[in-house]
This record gives sequence, structure tokens and C-alpha cells, in this order.
Amino acid sequence: MSVRERIVADVVATLRNAEDPRFALVSRDPIDAAQLSRQQFPALFITSANETREDITQMGTAGRREARLNIVIIGYVNGTNLDTARNDLIERVEEVLDVDRTRSGLAYSTQLIEVRTDYTRVQPWSEVELLVEVIYTYIRGLA
Repeated sequence: MSVRERIVADVVATLRNAEDPRFALVSRDPIDAAQLSRQQFPALFITSANETREDITQMGTAGRREARLNIVIIGYVNGTNLDTARNDLIERVEEVLDVDRTRSGLAYSTQLIEVRTDYTRVQPWSEVELLVEVIYTYIRGLA
């Protein structure tokens, strides 16, 4: 399993095991929020996204590289005060991920770097997109 995949799996496991409050649904498969029951909120869809990589040593095929991996987390909330629910979800995700920014020793840094909200939806639920950046190194050929 690649370091990239192990990092994403760690993020998923960390959010699945979060308590107080517990996320009702954490999935790497896309979520159709309109199909969720009230008990399945708050829900999180997690997927790996863009990544930049660069050499940090020049040792041919065995050189060390640094990668900046973006992980997208789409959070879904429901209820009457959706703005407050979104804000609570954002804070909770960041708090949970900040407990171990090294992703069990796989990374140097994990940070929530961007929040995007579509507040125009007129639904009993709402979503927020969180962009998390994870910086890690690996040896070429052993990623």
C-alpha cells in the first residue's frame, strides 16, 4: 500500500473513531445526502485529490521526494440552523485531525487549509467542503 493511500486511510479511520460528537457516517464512497436518514447526519465523504511532488535529494531512482497531498472532505449536516451545524462540523473535523498531525508518523504536517460552503441550497440539509493538506516524504520507488 502506498504512503498516499495509508495517509488517506489514517484520516478516514481517525474521523470514523472520533467521539463527542461522533460522525454518524464516514465514507470514501460518494454520499447522496438526499437519501440519508436523520440518524446518518453528520456525514463525511472523504477522497484523495490533487498532489504536488518534488525531489528533495538527487539520488537517481532512490531519491527522496516531498509530496503535498490534498484530501477533500465533504461534510453533510441537517437540521434547522444549518450555518451553526456547518461551523460545528468544520471545527470538529479540524480538532480531530489536529490530535495527530503526523498521521501516525507518515507525514510532517496535516492542516485544514480551505473551507468552501454552498449556502444557497434550500434543503433540510447542507454541505461544506473542507480541503486538508498533508505534507509527507517518501523514497522514489517505495511510495
